[in-house]
Amino acid sequence: MSFYKPLLLSASVLILSGCASVIPLTDKVTGEDLFQTNKPVYTLVNLHPDEKRMKLYSVNFQQDGLIPLCTQVNIVDVTNKNLTFKISSTDKQYTLTKHKSSPDFSKYLSNYFGTECNSSKIKTLSTLDQQGIKDGVVKKGMTKEGVKYAIGFPPEHKTPDLNNSEWLYWKNRFNTFKVEFKDNTVSNIID
Repeated sequence: MSFYKPLLLSASVLILSGCASVIPLTDKVTGEDLFQTNKPVYTLVNLHPDEKRMKLYSVNFQQDGLIPLCTQVNIVDVTNKNLTFKISSTDKQYTLTKHKSSPDFSKYLSNYFGTECNSSKIKTLSTLDQQGIKDGVVKKGMTKEGVKYAIGFPPEHKTPDLNNSEWLYWKNRFNTFKVEFKDNTVSNIID
């Protein structure tokens, strides 16, 4: 009987180590795994971390921090629950945590990280869009595209269709705000 104990322990370790499995972090443009690629990785939209905790959440809380669009990052680790990355220029490390309401973490991450930052696309947007993106805020008159770059995508469980005329965002765990659109342009921001 004592012969089987180490075998059972080894099997338990293998099973437990599989709980935090690595997920593919796929670049939308190239299809490459960002964790495996030798290319630089960039933020595709502005990120708004909790700077005290060095955390972000997949429901896209609009915290006070700002990691600008096109910031080069190094992917440290990615699992089915967390993505850890460092800002290349500062070595600051952040963890982006999957919220229970986020259905597909891998798909979510592909909207936020990629190997090609489209800075030339930003230059074609209106002056108002560009200012909102630079400041990391949404302003009346911005386009839906400008809003996505400035504050990221609205949480999928509250805004399942980006064609909707209202997008709901979270400021934090307790407070939300709504961005209303008319003809794909911000008509109102309701706190």
